[in-house]
Amino acid sequence: MKRISAALLACGLISAVAAHVAITPLRAQEQNGGEDEARQRALYSKIDAYISCLNSVSPRIYQSRERYFSWAPRSGPTGRESIIYGLYTFNTPSDCRQSVEMANDVAPHLPQLESAAHAYVNAVTRLFPLVKEANAYYENDNYKDDQMARGRALHPALVAAFDEFFTTDQQLRNLIDPISDGRARQELTAIEKRGGRKLGFELAALLVDAKTLVNAIRAAPDTARITAALSQFETSLATVTSLDEAARNSGGDGVPSTVLQNAGNFLASAKIFLRRLRDKTPYRDTEQASLRRNFYLSGWMVKGSPPDLAQSYNGMIETHHDDTLSQSLKWIPLAPADGGR
Repeated sequence: MKRISAALLACGLISAVAAHVAITPLRAQEQNGGEDEARQRALYSKIDAYISCLNSVSPRIYQSRERYFSWAPRSGPTGRESIIYGLYTFNTPSDCRQSVEMANDVAPHLPQLESAAHAYVNAVTRLFPLVKEANAYYENDNYKDDQMARGRALHPALVAAFDEFFTTDQQLRNLIDPISDGRARQELTAIEKRGGRKLGFELAALLVDAKTLVNAIRAAPDTARITAALSQFETSLATVTSLDEAARNSGGDGVPSTVLQNAGNFLASAKIFLRRLRDKTPYRDTEQASLRRNFYLSGWMVKGSPPDLAQSYNGMIETHHDDTLSQSLKWIPLAPADGGR
């Protein structure tokens, strides 16, 4: 499978709306003989602000929602639960709001993307005081004094706010992803122009192929698409491993061992995920319980599960030392289809 096929595969996974947002600047680039460099830097600066906002807030909110629903019935708490954990609080979204508002104010303007970022910040802002109040209520055992009256009253508002957060979170990242992926492919081309197809290029290509595989997995249940992306990633990993060994044998610098370790784990997990999907193999009862109740907290221990894939993928990105490429490929863990409920 040629590398260009992997790039096209990633493009094919995006939604029609997201594709319009991401591809329109590229079409203008072709028609005008190249987009102005300053405009491109400004676009990526906007994207970086949105990514930073998401990464600083979303994971903890998913964990908080998961913790709440690990003990609270869907109909609401009664006070008769055997264990009452409460929730997790998260940092005030004020910094996130400020960075989004600043990014929205500068050109180039992408109305759909800016609107999605605004909606996300509003959802997080509405959720913040509810989670803070609910956490204090449960942490201080106040439910023992009012027979869970306030807990029952807070429940509908919490559910609605969590659901609004999940919807806006998904909408924003679906618009960001294709732009971010396009940036990564541009950086890959630049690396090749600077130094040819040497170890640095192949390592960068490995990470881009990993994101293509992530996109394919997120588009499940298309097993053919996942199989093609997985094959390309496996080929890239073999190439990097071979070049790394040659570099070290000649006394040169190789690839950080943690990158290769996480890449190997990611490949193994992706294969397990594909087999489960292809063979319709259900999770065992204990695995289902872990994913249902602790998707983000301990779900990574279920091999081949989305949180397991997320941990190894993010490990690759975090230990890679090319800041530009790494920023392009930053990825928030795969979310359960229902937002963790």
